[in-house]
Amino acid sequence: MSGNDVQTQKLFKRHEKLPFTLLADEKGEVAKMFGVPTNKGKAIKVKGPTGEIETNLGVFISRWTFVIDKDGKIVYKNEKANVRDDAQKVLEALAKLEK
Repeated sequence: MSGNDVQTQKLFKRHEKLPFTLLADEKGEVAKMFGVPTNKGKAIKVKGPTGEIETNLGVFISRWTFVIDKDGKIVYKNEKANVRDDAQKVLEALAKLEK
């Protein structure tokens, strides 16, 4: 989930060739439901596939990671997620689910 608008999420998904849907949470409503801190966003310019575009960061959402099981229960939560090791921690949480 991201505070980015829908258009920016679509561009990011296409650029990164992601096989799943991204959630645009421009008001931070979903983030707040999970207790994730948010701050006021702003309009910014970013480099897109066809040049620079302006996008609206409705809110800044803290980087937290959740793994939710098939029953909707949160089985893993990391409030200090970082790009370098987050994927490995998620894989470990998923492996525990398979046991």
